[in-house]
Amino acid sequence: MKTPVNRTTIRQHLTYNWWKYILLAVLSFFLVDLLYTVTAYRSPPEKKVEFYVYGFADQKGLNDYMARVNREQMPDMEVMDSLVMLTDDAYGPMQLTTYMAVGEGDLYLLPREQFLSIASQGGLHPLENEEALLARFTGAGRSLQNGWRKIAETGETHLVGIPQDKVPGLRQLAYAQDGYLCVLAAGGNVDNTLKFLNILVNDMFEAPAEPAAAASVAPDAVTDPAATASPAAPSQP
Repeated sequence: MKTPVNRTTIRQHLTYNWWKYILLAVLSFFLVDLLYTVTAYRSPPEKKVEFYVYGFADQKGLNDYMARVNREQMPDMEVMDSLVMLTDDAYGPMQLTTYMAVGEGDLYLLPREQFLSIASQGGLHPLENEEALLARFTGAGRSLQNGWRKIAETGETHLVGIPQDKVPGLRQLAYAQDGYLCVLAAGGNVDNTLKFLNILVNDMFEAPAEPAAAASVAPDAVTDPAATASPAAPSQP
């Protein structure tokens, strides 16, 4: 005998089975979200240049600057943006290690301690063959000697970092303690990262002349958001 469908039977059914409909709705939501996550378009590595700062930054200003470079000088890139990492002892090193291990981020601004460690492990792309980049510093008499580091595994010495103090204009957008600009060797877009590095160095090569524009994002300005290169290997400082 069939149960008649009326107001009473519907009320009884919902009294004992309401949770099934809520569960179905929740599962449907997560299924749709999962499908979107899996199928959503993601820019391939060769179409992205990401600047990761392990220190301090005016992230809005930095992203605005990168958006302008994207629009005017590197229009073939689909994504150009920045990320500012935590610098606290509890999470900062773990976050940095994770990003580098999976090849995230292309250009990095690292404090000296982290730079020395990662450079010795061979994790950074050599810069000594970038003639236009080196000529900019050579012509201005700015030494890149401290950016030459010895790779522990091979014993080879390469220029793998640009001391931040050789690019004084960068302090208005990003700062790391005794920082170095460097290119992640495992990044998926080294050629375009080097292109952006050249643009960044040229744009930030001099500190702004106007006092209002010369503000620094060094720690005393904001709170934490969470000689020439020698062709021979110089002695290690």
